[in-house]
Amino acid sequence: MTIKKLEYELRFLTPAFLGNAEQSAQWRTPPIKALLRQWWRVVWAAENGFSNDIAAMRREEGLLFGHAWLEDDGFERDGHWVKTAARKSLVRLRLEGTDEAGAWTPGTQQGVAPVPTSIDAGYAWFGLVRRGHGQPDRNAIRADGRESVRTLVLAVPDEHAERLATVMRLVSQFGQLGSRSRGGWGSFQLSGAQPLSVAELQRYAQPTDDCLSRDWPMSFCSDAKGLCLWESKATFKTWDQAMLGAALERRRVRSALKSVGGKDLRPALGFALAVGRMPSPLRWRVVQMPDKQLAMWVFAMPTRIPDEARKSVAPADLNKAWRTVFDALDRSDFLKPRVAAGR
Repeated sequence: MTIKKLEYELRFLTPAFLGNAEQSAQWRTPPIKALLRQWWRVVWAAENGFSNDIAAMRREEGLLFGHAWLEDDGFERDGHWVKTAARKSLVRLRLEGTDEAGAWTPGTQQGVAPVPTSIDAGYAWFGLVRRGHGQPDRNAIRADGRESVRTLVLAVPDEHAERLATVMRLVSQFGQLGSRSRGGWGSFQLSGAQPLSVAELQRYAQPTDDCLSRDWPMSFCSDAKGLCLWESKATFKTWDQAMLGAALERRRVRSALKSVGGKDLRPALGFALAVGRMPSPLRWRVVQMPDKQLAMWVFAMPTRIPDEARKSVAPADLNKAWRTVFDALDRSDFLKPRVAAGR
């Protein structure tokens, strides 16, 4: 089996609340591999007509990334077929440090400073600082200096290299790592991957109604105005300026769902309850522009609310919620009209 090496530089643009069981803000490969699997599924879905055949997708994913669940997997040995209950990943990841920085050096950022921890900015810091019960602020990998950058090396079978290179193009533009990443934390720049244009991104998009009939986020969303992808009007010199602006805008957009036709439809944008939770399908990501300034991207990957989330929103109301969200984003003073954000 011929192995091909793919190499990238991964640099965090906002602090990343990664870590092990102790939440020590440590560079680790498992979250990166999980991110690859997530975007591999998006590519697989587009290549298979947005099939809802989860079993077929999971089988192919398991054969490539490893599994411990397939019942029909096996290999040939001495002319005989031998069944196996598990398989190691064919995709190998390695992180390399920069100069004196060891690849596994823990992060040194504590909390979200200099983002203020006021109530108005709560969408930026909730769950990371001021956690109550004497819990300390979360540690993060900084978004500056040697601490923020590593070389990421993938070793992949040659027959899978082309698809995984496409996966990495999506990861470079839309990937996020760590806790609260859908709000912009853990945004990164991935050098070595060619960006996808808006026209190319359309291949990975479905109409809103189709997205809301799916059980998992297999695609971007599009409507009559185009791809549901927005870019901030302003650019920012520092990550904390971008994150504060996004926090205020996230609060405004969610508030637009507080009373839609007399119904509170805010659960469409995610929730965390004692009996169930759903992460937000509306994602915010800091990106670096050609002039090194930072901008905020917003993109939507909505689905039906999973049964295990234990929160019910009628399909018609869910559709209405997303139309309200898109209208709020289109009318935003913080965001440009729908633009070629993928360039």
